[in-house]
Amino acid sequence: MTAALYRGTGQEETHADLINNSPYVHFTCLLKDRSRTQVRGRELSPDIGEGYVVFAPGERFSVDYGPNYAHVDLMLLPETLAELTGDDGSGLDNEISSGFVMQGTPPGQRMVDAALRLAEHVEAPQGQRLYLYAAALEFLAGHLGGGAPDPIPPRERQRLIAARARLLRDLSAAPTIAELAREIGLNQLKLKQGFKTLFGSSIYALFQQHRMEYARQLLRSHSVTETALMLGYNNLSHFSTAFRKQFGILPRHERKGLTN
Repeated sequence: MTAALYRGTGQEETHADLINNSPYVHFTCLLKDRSRTQVRGRELSPDIGEGYVVFAPGERFSVDYGPNYAHVDLMLLPETLAELTGDDGSGLDNEISSGFVMQGTPPGQRMVDAALRLAEHVEAPQGQRLYLYAAALEFLAGHLGGGAPDPIPPRERQRLIAARARLLRDLSAAPTIAELAREIGLNQLKLKQGFKTLFGSSIYALFQQHRMEYARQLLRSHSVTETALMLGYNNLSHFSTAFRKQFGILPRHERKGLTN
């Protein structure tokens, strides 16, 4: 099982014609900008947050990506996929056996959230590989589990994903909802409702979750006081309360366990 995050150059579109020599089944989700893949006269042009599955060894591809595109790709050998999914992956079995799969996966809360988590963990330090594996399985389940597509229009979904990235850019200070709405170009009601629908969480709860997860990483090499200050807490007891609420343990006990 291999996962990767691909990004555009930020300056120009990317076009390539190539022969696919990959033996993997690719589970992919577009996170930013646009992409188009053509093979066997068929075309995939996913919306932001939409997933797709491709298995086409030996086929000639034509691909186009926007300058700012980003997509996450989970790659599994067919036999590995069969071992992981059992009957849950039976819908793909016949198509994989035929040697060609090219299909979209409807966007939804589970898919988008899993894709974003996988993208974050792909770039995490080596010590976080267990989290990467868990995120990869969640992403795979998002593709195979289906579920109802989310009701959010593609352009609004793109803005919500951008809002999430902006929210988590600086974990020491969250923007206000008014500031975030103004920057992204959505009204506050749509922003709050969109977070609930797409990410399954309120704006502040999502911020705090990631803030505390980062705190846990910082405690590996920083004191509790240093960690609190780095995350914007001037009151150590407020930080300890937030950490305990998230993990059920005080940060000093967490650090003691990490350093022993």
